[in-house]
Amino acid sequence: MVKASVLEDVGRLVVHDFPRPKIGDGSILIRMELCGVCGTDIHLYGGKMIIPFPVIPGHEFVGRVEEIGDGARALEVTGQPLSEGDLITVVPGTNKFCGTCYFCRFMPHKPTYCTGRRVMGVNMTCRDPPHLLGGWSEEIYVDTEHFWIYKIPEEVPPEVAVLAEPMAVSSRAVERAYAPGVPTYGNGYGPGNSVVVQGAGPIGLLAIASAKVVGAGSIVAIDMVDDRLEMAERMGANHVIDMRSYTTSKERVEKVNRLTSGLGADVVIECAGVPVAVPEGINMVRRGGKFVEVGHYTDPGNVEINPHIICMKDMDILGCWAYPPTQFDTALQLLRRGMETLPLEEIITHRFKVTEAVKAIETIKTHKGIKMAITG
Repeated sequence: MVKASVLEDVGRLVVHDFPRPKIGDGSILIRMELCGVCGTDIHLYGGKMIIPFPVIPGHEFVGRVEEIGDGARALEVTGQPLSEGDLITVVPGTNKFCGTCYFCRFMPHKPTYCTGRRVMGVNMTCRDPPHLLGGWSEEIYVDTEHFWIYKIPEEVPPEVAVLAEPMAVSSRAVERAYAPGVPTYGNGYGPGNSVVVQGAGPIGLLAIASAKVVGAGSIVAIDMVDDRLEMAERMGANHVIDMRSYTTSKERVEKVNRLTSGLGADVVIECAGVPVAVPEGINMVRRGGKFVEVGHYTDPGNVEINPHIICMKDMDILGCWAYPPTQFDTALQLLRRGMETLPLEEIITHRFKVTEAVKAIETIKTHKGIKMAITG
């Protein structure tokens, strides 16, 4: 039998035993090593997302191939052969879309828009066999016909590889700020440009790391938790703004202006997921700059914005929802390169067994540490 933490209903997480599924020709059984605890998991637990209960949470996982069907051995995305013992990760969103909704028919280049999109550990119920469709489980079943598999580079250990999914989110947020084509000087993100990251949680820290690896100039991180501010500097932030010292929005905007020669930042990336951070971040952007919103995956409420500022600054405001499956390749390459100079292996600060998932959620709510992970 295989143990897994199951979200039976809002706020009710219970350990279940499931039979080990049989492996078909195109499927893989993974022995889970680490699975990150994401803000989305907290939202699921708190009932802020509509899902088909029961669900095994966990979509940021890495593990070893325990069993593999012969037809799955050649299905690694980049063409590497797969065999038992390989360390792999999985893009949790299915690569099979409904094919009938407006977005599938007219915007197939935007797969995350599909209205029938299914994601392991989020909206795939564990009610029926093979059951093990989420990362908070000792073993995970993957149908390679529906999901992309990535083999982890040999030099990347599990405690860094488990960051592939959040790094996909963060690196796409940075990419959203790039100006298309050949930009007029100063429009959009480019090497040497200034970046402000609001919120130094895991997504914010990996956004800082992404910006650092791809050549940002001055990087400014904003938070109010000591561990996060310290880690932000270690991830490449040139400056940190402690909200306990700069207690008002006006003070923080003025500080960013001082750090950017009075202009404001080329790019501001909102990773805090707090509504009031949005107008503040817009005020931090220079004229012609870009504001990227990636922190609000659920709806925490409205906020007042002055549209004159957007117009006067001639700025871009960009949303960022998940990532295309190919983003995992970018994420793994950034993690591999980032390991050369950044302490990425230290982002996971707390580990809990599959049977201790409730404890992991409770620890997150205390704002202790940086990133929690479930271990197999």
